[in-house]
Amino acid sequence: MMSGTSLDGLDIAYVRFTHNIKWNYEIICAKTVNYDEILHARLKNAHTLSGLQLSMLHVELGSWMGYQCNQFMEEYAIKKGEVKAVSSHGHTIFHQPDKGLTVQIGAGANIAAITGITTVCDFRTVDVALGGQGAPLVPIGDQLLFGTYTYCLNLGGIANISYEQNAQRISFDCCLANIVSNYLSQKVGCLYDVGGQLAAAGKVDERLLSEMNACTYFLKTPPKSLGKEFFDTEFKRIIDASSSSVEDKLATFAVHLAQQITKF
Repeated sequence: MMSGTSLDGLDIAYVRFTHNIKWNYEIICAKTVNYDEILHARLKNAHTLSGLQLSMLHVELGSWMGYQCNQFMEEYAIKKGEVKAVSSHGHTIFHQPDKGLTVQIGAGANIAAITGITTVCDFRTVDVALGGQGAPLVPIGDQLLFGTYTYCLNLGGIANISYEQNAQRISFDCCLANIVSNYLSQKVGCLYDVGGQLAAAGKVDERLLSEMNACTYFLKTPPKSLGKEFFDTEFKRIIDASSSSVEDKLATFAVHLAQQITKF
């Protein structure tokens, strides 16, 4: 199960892994469970909560995820005895690895209690404690499952990439992605830019593009990673200060995204 920073919903996939010389996978069934308006708003504003309120949301989200897992198994006639483990990334609220901090909510204990299935969770914190950027599974997963590809690119709330360099697998965040396009789309009443139609209707604002590309993050070399904090404190300010239309901002951001990805 995966809940990303773009807040599109909870992705659930039932996957079979096999190993015969190399690892293989089969996605048997999958779906996305949308957040209702209340839960969406609570997750969107979770970074403003008190410690107690965030802890309560952590438990409540874990319980909700456990129930969604049960409903998923019922819908697709999956027997609990056939499931070796539930794997849950949780929902990231804070991510500041330079301070040794990364926080994901969605209590794995509640998922395990409700599903009755062994639950694997809390993927990021040990990696950050060891000085990493908090995404240890993506590069090794890409290498083992998609090793025939030169690059593996994920365009989620944040864009990240992995590839081989000097006989090592490296992975890092290129730039923001859907977290920005969704934010802009919602200003005109759309949850997201369906088919990129809004962006296609806009024109590139060269001045805004230069300001986007001038963010200091893009001057850093890997290892590096982004959190929602970068959007809240820096990127959002650049977007909001522009007088361009939503369509023009989306078109400009699409070019910015492409330029940052192709740097690598």
